[in-house]
Amino acid sequence: MRKILGVIIVQLFNQTFDQVRKSLPRMQRLGVTHILISPPQKSHSSRSWWARYQPVDFTRIEGPLGTLTQLKTLCDQAATRGLAIVVDTVIHHLSNEGRYLRTRGGRIEAAQYPRFSTPDFRGLHMLGKGRGLPILNTDSPWVRAQLRDYIHGLFGLGVRGFRIDSAKHMDPHLFPHLFAGLPPVLVFGELVYAQPGDFPPDYFRSMRAYDFPLARSIKSAFAPGGDLGQLVQPQALSGHLSVPFVNHHDLIKNRSAFDYFRIGDVRDRQLAYAYLLARPEGIPLVYGSDLSAKEVKAGLTFRRLSGGRPLQWVAAGRNEVAARAGDQLALAINKSGHPWRFQTRLRPGAYVDLVSQARYWTHGEHFEMWLGPRSAALVAPG
Repeated sequence: MRKILGVIIVQLFNQTFDQVRKSLPRMQRLGVTHILISPPQKSHSSRSWWARYQPVDFTRIEGPLGTLTQLKTLCDQAATRGLAIVVDTVIHHLSNEGRYLRTRGGRIEAAQYPRFSTPDFRGLHMLGKGRGLPILNTDSPWVRAQLRDYIHGLFGLGVRGFRIDSAKHMDPHLFPHLFAGLPPVLVFGELVYAQPGDFPPDYFRSMRAYDFPLARSIKSAFAPGGDLGQLVQPQALSGHLSVPFVNHHDLIKNRSAFDYFRIGDVRDRQLAYAYLLARPEGIPLVYGSDLSAKEVKAGLTFRRLSGGRPLQWVAAGRNEVAARAGDQLALAINKSGHPWRFQTRLRPGAYVDLVSQARYWTHGEHFEMWLGPRSAALVAPG
């Protein structure tokens, strides 16, 4: 897969196309490059967020998020600002709404949607105690053609990226067919595996993946009694395959199912963002409601200034870690309840902590600062 530098994704979850459009100037100022929006196709009639993940008709862009015209306007205006719209793409299953589907005993009795009927399904994807979601039979040429038309139609509207929902449950050999004929775009999948070696490599012919192994490493490091030192060499996907994250909608909306990867404490999440965004590997995803955190804003600036320089670790303890990126940028995190004196070598000059806005000067190569309890610093020339 091709290497992409300087890309940052923000997920503006369940926002209307007009709301996202109005946020474009702010996203541009923050240095965001890609904006992930919720599924746009006609879906389950409920206005709740989960209904967008139950498609009904891929040929129609309509529903609570907005119309086809509003999506096209969003894509066009994003492009004029150098931003790309990424669509959350649900092509594994359809809605289980009673007007379209009849089931009995965990089996499909009858299904009739605008473009699909009973033979187009392979069974039910069971979710807890629910009635299940009808799984599309992607071996069917008709189904494959409908899904390919949907992907290509979104690209024609100006969409320049795709998140593949439930990718883990789909044939990886389907995706080269769906994206054939399109220029390179950002594609990443929901592949929920805890260890890097668990990922089937065939998926990576077509997409990157959420870096769940890294999320697990980060949660373990920031947990009570955890060791921040493991962040120096975490379990993680290779950078050219990875979309690392601290938070996204499933960790908010499906907490029990994703508890293995979710940092429950808000302050720990904010500190984790400082690490995630300073780390140069992968294409990071930031959850939209987290953008107000000082550590996130500082991390976005730090990442832009670092230009992909690797982190050189200068301290790695259970409660404190620190690293340099070149000779003018530094990261430090203190998760303990006590102050910590952070020292490293930086080029002589004026510096600012992008998190606290505190200013420092050094006349030699010795740089020193006191880091408060449960805080992070991202130091840059200033």
